[in-house]
Amino acid sequence: MQNQIFQLTAHHVGFEFSNGLRLFTSLSFTVGIGRYGLVGPNGIGKSTLAKILSGEIPATEGEIHASHPVTYLRQIEERPVQTVGEFLVEIWDSAQLDAVTQESLLGDIPFDRELQQLSGGEWTRVRIAKALATNSGLLILDEPTNNLDREAKRRIIEFLQGFEGNLLVISHDRELLEEMDSILEMSNQGMRAYGGSYSFYHEQRAQEIEQEQSTLNQLRREKKKTEKELHSKVQSQEKRMRRGQFQGEKGGMPKILLGARKRAAQVTLGAINSNESQRAENASADFQAHFSSVRSQTALRLKEIGTLVPAEKLIFTLANFNFRFAGSDSWLWPENLNLHMKGPERWAFTGKNGAGKTTLIQLLLSKGQKPTGEIRGELRMGSLRCSLIDQEYSILNSEQTVLESIMDVSGKGAEWIRNELAAFQFLGDRVHQKVQSLSGGEKLKLCLAKVFLADSVPELLVLDEPTNNLDLQSLEVLEEVLLGYQGPLLVVSHDPVFLENIQTREVCLLQS
Repeated sequence: MQNQIFQLTAHHVGFEFSNGLRLFTSLSFTVGIGRYGLVGPNGIGKSTLAKILSGEIPATEGEIHASHPVTYLRQIEERPVQTVGEFLVEIWDSAQLDAVTQESLLGDIPFDRELQQLSGGEWTRVRIAKALATNSGLLILDEPTNNLDREAKRRIIEFLQGFEGNLLVISHDRELLEEMDSILEMSNQGMRAYGGSYSFYHEQRAQEIEQEQSTLNQLRREKKKTEKELHSKVQSQEKRMRRGQFQGEKGGMPKILLGARKRAAQVTLGAINSNESQRAENASADFQAHFSSVRSQTALRLKEIGTLVPAEKLIFTLANFNFRFAGSDSWLWPENLNLHMKGPERWAFTGKNGAGKTTLIQLLLSKGQKPTGEIRGELRMGSLRCSLIDQEYSILNSEQTVLESIMDVSGKGAEWIRNELAAFQFLGDRVHQKVQSLSGGEKLKLCLAKVFLADSVPELLVLDEPTNNLDLQSLEVLEEVLLGYQGPLLVVSHDPVFLENIQTREVCLLQS
């Protein structure tokens, strides 16, 4: 699938489920030659749109015209019981996969290896190679770097850098999106195109949102001003009417003249009401129209959070430390660990998948009790309150409501909790929504609420792969919260942009 003249045009495309729920509507955009990134909040319908573009499912409204077929590579695909060579047997007769691309994707993967034995990154590259062998004009990749370690992600990015075909990449990976030629943003307001990489998109979008909010604030002020003027003018006219009536009666004015004056005053009041009410209605309509056109944003109204700990307070110490699982003959790390964390430091455990990052977190939080195995050397944990947010959001009970989740950890009343939950974007009746119905970003916000609204606020916050499956807005929210967190922080992540943005010191764990 080398670069070729390609054009896909979508006109007012929409999709509605059989139960009548509308996922998106009236999307109009063009995809041509080059590399496009498709971004947007989780649940907006990006993967569904990809299926429509590839012809896998039909749109329920609108039209799509493509000059060549489109191939869609799903984020998750079950592995057949085959070797790599058997899975790829069809590509050897294809002229669509050139030798350079084949080498970048498959060069280090043995063809006699079973698919079940491949790492996540290797399986992704094998699937891409097979997809490229089809005679398509556009390849759509759905979250190709999700859950991959840095080395696996680097290989995918290097392939994209050298690939000369046409791509549409659905992703929240900012490092990957930086390699794109254009960004398409899918939102509640439709589709917008940005002619540049992620950095360009991020800068332009920030300027647009700032302008949108500025206009919204101006219209809000105008709306309040006209409403206030209406109230003031009506009050003034009513006051003049009462004063005129009083003076006329006091001065002995004939009733016929009093009546005429009263009718004239009422006509004036009616005109004021009509004119000023129309102005107020126009201002309100302008505000509502602009408000409905603004892209939905995720923002938390939080101040500095967390518990300050003294600079010399022990967080943990590992001295000549190692671990091996029960029944294993080998130690987890090729070299013993010697680490000492203290005070409000921010550390990130990095390394390849399988390097023992999550295992080390589990050992620290359990003070060496879990998982089961043999310990060598010293593990000492400071005396402090800890909270863990992992990628499964396991501190949440899927059967509870949002409100019940917080009531589990807070002795304060429901009214106080509801007020505080508003800062985490859980407004009104949304506090009664079941946890199982929340999106990944919403579950993350609820985890943060459960940690920071608890009666016992943590002194150490631990996060294990917190950015997996988060959209870009939720990522920025998480970064904002963690920058405001005052206590020590321990993070496991493969996302270098995220780790840099939250100002962590990286500790790389080697794989044995």
